[in-house]
Amino acid sequence: MKYWPFVIAMAASVAGFSSCSKPEPVEIPEAAHTYSIEPLGLPVIFTTAADAKALCDTNLNHVDRLRKEIMAVSGKHDRENTLERLNEMDIAFERIFGVSELMANTHPDEAVRTEAENCTSRAAKVMTDVQMDPALYAAVNDVDTSKLDERAKRFVDKTLLAYKLSGVDKDEATRKRLAELDEAMVKSGQDFDKNIRDDRKTIQFTVEQLEGLPEDFMAAHQPQAAAPTVVSDGSAAPAADQAAPVPENATVAQAPASDGMITISTDYTDYFPVMNYAKKEETRAALGKLFTSRAYPANEEVFKNLLKQRYEFAKLIGFDNWAAYNAYNKMAKDTATISSFIKEIADITTPRYKAELEELMALKKADNPNTDGFYSWDRFYYIEALKKQKYDFDAQSVRQYFPYEKVKRGILNVASTIYGVTFQQSDRPVWHDSVEAYDVYEGDQLIARFYLDMHPREGKYGHAASFGMYSGIEGLQLPAATLVCNFPEPTPSNPALMEHNDVQTFFHEFGHLLHQLFAGRHHWAKQSGINCEWDFVEAPSQLFEDWAWDYDVLKRFATNDKGEVIPKELVEKMKKSDSVGKGVLNMRQISYAALSYNYHSSDPANIDLLAVQKDIFDKYSPFKQYDGDDTFASFGHLNGYSSGYYTYMWSLAIAKDLAIPFHEKGLLDADTAHKYREKVLSVGGALDAKDMVHNFLGRDYNLDAFKSWLSE
Repeated sequence: MKYWPFVIAMAASVAGFSSCSKPEPVEIPEAAHTYSIEPLGLPVIFTTAADAKALCDTNLNHVDRLRKEIMAVSGKHDRENTLERLNEMDIAFERIFGVSELMANTHPDEAVRTEAENCTSRAAKVMTDVQMDPALYAAVNDVDTSKLDERAKRFVDKTLLAYKLSGVDKDEATRKRLAELDEAMVKSGQDFDKNIRDDRKTIQFTVEQLEGLPEDFMAAHQPQAAAPTVVSDGSAAPAADQAAPVPENATVAQAPASDGMITISTDYTDYFPVMNYAKKEETRAALGKLFTSRAYPANEEVFKNLLKQRYEFAKLIGFDNWAAYNAYNKMAKDTATISSFIKEIADITTPRYKAELEELMALKKADNPNTDGFYSWDRFYYIEALKKQKYDFDAQSVRQYFPYEKVKRGILNVASTIYGVTFQQSDRPVWHDSVEAYDVYEGDQLIARFYLDMHPREGKYGHAASFGMYSGIEGLQLPAATLVCNFPEPTPSNPALMEHNDVQTFFHEFGHLLHQLFAGRHHWAKQSGINCEWDFVEAPSQLFEDWAWDYDVLKRFATNDKGEVIPKELVEKMKKSDSVGKGVLNMRQISYAALSYNYHSSDPANIDLLAVQKDIFDKYSPFKQYDGDDTFASFGHLNGYSSGYYTYMWSLAIAKDLAIPFHEKGLLDADTAHKYREKVLSVGGALDAKDMVHNFLGRDYNLDAFKSWLSE
């Protein structure tokens, strides 16, 4: 998942500080306020680089004006002359960051992407200056909160804490250095992401080397006749009967295939099918090594600099390290809790993963008695083989029921059914021909807008994410978001059959999108959208994955080209087989959590990134290590989540608890969904996450459901 820097730098940095139990009745109504910034009609989409600059200029002018108005107050600072203007500043910043982050990652024009990044950098610098302004801090502190309603009080509390975490109470020299570091961190993060986004690699294989791939995949990847090609280290292209080598530190040039060769890219649409189905280990290993070499060595120095900048920033604020600083505003609160959580989840998972690994190794040894270990490129292939052995389930058998268009319509239909909304496609402008625009209605009322940018292309963000564009502000603007994925694109001759894992990913990301859209009726920008604690944001999306496994859900849209509905017994096989490899795959996630945490939990002055990665993977990863594994360089969450990748497992544990009422009533039960929407999704950041969960479940959450799920 990806969020604009506004959420990372400001709203997320304060969530979770002041406790807030069940919401009290509002004694004093929201103040009537006439906004001085223009209402937002249609979402702003960049056509040219000038559009990006204009958006920046307009909203930064608003920020400057509003800031001066607060400073010009001669008497007592109050809600109208101070808090409402701060809220409008938040809205203006968000209008910059939300769209610019999206355009920087998806726009087909490189000039637009570059200017969008420039816009983000400009705005981040101004926002840092705002957050470190002692006069603004004093103005907020001057407001008498005794006459405010609870949500306005929460806004004040969170704002004051955000200022403190930014270093507003430090001396001028320290504030200056913090501002420099903040600007540098934004730039380093952009470079880190850009290096990953732009380093699309390709490799060539023969038809024989791709044995096992589905027919439709091979039909879309035909050999092409061309002159011999050269990889970037100057080596000659391989002979037709050899897999292309992966030279150390080489970037494989994208080029037409030589005679009899098929070009395969590191795009998800190529990578996962090869990892799942290619029978030859040499093929999987070649692509797997190429995939983990993306953005290396470019991101080695970039990430080292980012770690040093984060560490110095945290120390200047008063924390031991960045992990401690980053934990302070989460549900976890401190590094001891995170470290303990990683260990606890690892201890729970270890017995299962070790037992599974023995089974998987037995299958691999049957294919290759001389194998020296079980590698990361073996996981999907042999997990699929084990599923077939145990449950007679073949992942290819379900692909026929998941053509992209039917899956898309099915997910929209399911969300419409349980939440009582309708989705209507719109003809408003988009940034690429493949992007679709939608409006969301509740009855006759338009409540939100979103876009689907679902297929890979050059220069586009390469993973799957929900990009928030705007948080909804009652009376001013509707919420908007974009789903950015890289699923196969259907053509008249190819329905783009999806792996069930892709279907699950679609549900996951759509869960994020619904969270952003449903939390769109708030007054305060910091309480709208996905502005809850960072280690809760994955729970709604992980919960929505359960719908991808339910027969009553799937039968609504999962049909093959003959119109036949996916058989119930096949879905049951699929569900049973999903338990295969659960320990191995969860242990892999735990290793990533430990990696992101450990990179940020000590002084990085002399850090050896590959050595730390090796130590962590030796301790936690279920796979044998190999020389040349540069995973950290393309692990994009090291920017957005920094030390907080543990949140995926933390949120998963909560999601399993949230799922209990749904499974008791049925996943299509509208009453349960409406309660969940009211108590969790719609709340945004107006309550602490633990209180949202308590209000929905009627109790505090615990790990019991997660432990039960892991034992299934």
